[in-house]
Amino acid sequence: MSEVLLAGFAEVDITPDQEVVAVDGRRRRRSFKVHDPLKARILALRQGDCSAAIVGLDLFELGIGFDQQVLAHLPKTGLNEKSLLLSPSHVGMTPISNYGSYIVIFAQDLIIESFEKECASKVADGVRAALDSLVPVHVSSGVGHAPDVLRNRRFLRPDGKVQMVYVGDPPTDMEYTEQGVDDTVSVLRFDTAEGEQLGAFVNFGCHALCSIDRYGDITADYPRYVSDLFRSVADIPVVFTQGGLGDVVPIERRGLAARRIGRAVGAQALYAFEQIKPSETPTLGLHYQEVAVPARQVAEQSEEKRTDLRDSRSRYNQFLFERYRENPIISYPIKVITLGDTVIVHLPGEAFHDTALAIKEASPFRHTILISRATREVGYVPTPEAFEQGGSEPALSALVPASEPIIRGAVIDLLSSIRRRGTV
Repeated sequence: MSEVLLAGFAEVDITPDQEVVAVDGRRRRRSFKVHDPLKARILALRQGDCSAAIVGLDLFELGIGFDQQVLAHLPKTGLNEKSLLLSPSHVGMTPISNYGSYIVIFAQDLIIESFEKECASKVADGVRAALDSLVPVHVSSGVGHAPDVLRNRRFLRPDGKVQMVYVGDPPTDMEYTEQGVDDTVSVLRFDTAEGEQLGAFVNFGCHALCSIDRYGDITADYPRYVSDLFRSVADIPVVFTQGGLGDVVPIERRGLAARRIGRAVGAQALYAFEQIKPSETPTLGLHYQEVAVPARQVAEQSEEKRTDLRDSRSRYNQFLFERYRENPIISYPIKVITLGDTVIVHLPGEAFHDTALAIKEASPFRHTILISRATREVGYVPTPEAFEQGGSEPALSALVPASEPIIRGAVIDLLSSIRRRGTV
């Protein structure tokens, strides 16, 4: 009998202050409106000497160095860079701390240089609260599907090139082929040893861009409603993480789209949650591997282009130029959590749905969950075919066509090795 598995949940507000002190000492109010607060939701796990934390954040992206900022506040907790898994929900209407972020910026006030530092302290408080609430649990996993809320935005023209369709339908002047999606909603259910519902983990891959009519403001978009549904119906917390979202967008992007899509995904997750019987006390395993993948080399951008808030490609290219011009290699970290026959794979960058499906299909585990961590150091993780087809994602990636197959192969080999060794 293995040692008891412990789990704890916590939630903290990470919304930036609207009132700030200007350089002249006067207080001013930032221009954005907060439609709903931004949250970080944490799941902490511990079994014996093995500890991990999964953090879902209502944010666009976080640099890889954010891990170290959080961990600096968490000495003697048993956590390290290999066991802290961060997943921004990739909301397009949230603050950023870096001009090089690969997003069109709609309000100068949303660039807050100190935001990541402030956010790291708050997230660490949440992680500590989750660790302080650890209780013995039973856990098991299940899946649902949300097929009618998302689509692939990369439509193929007859010439094999991509027509990006962000909103609405493709043009009617030629035939287009719609590419696929992964509509899987993955769920982990946690119950206390006494059989009381404790919390849930939900994973679904789709850009959180239901609120484009609120650009320039702050909103948590559809993931907020996934959490709200579990709170209102089951009275339990849920940690939401992104899956293979790189080429997938919501079918609606204005008005009440966030509520409708969030509730639809949440309802499918809650249905799967209620069908799960958490009778297992699985063994918790942590695994880590870094692989070297080639980075894209780009030219230095003009001052005009690299400071244009709307020119995300030029700003991002300048970021890549400065970061990778001397060493065009990315040390790419793959983090894996095993819970018995369920495995959670954490990858930096926005993985395409094809990558997620290929890893799931090749995995030797009963249930494989892929977490994408949006981060400017990687950007999108396009497949080689996507580079050939064109479109916006290859232009907003730190990678080259050969990079995704290296990552995909390394993940599949690592999962096979873990299974062979029986270290789950």
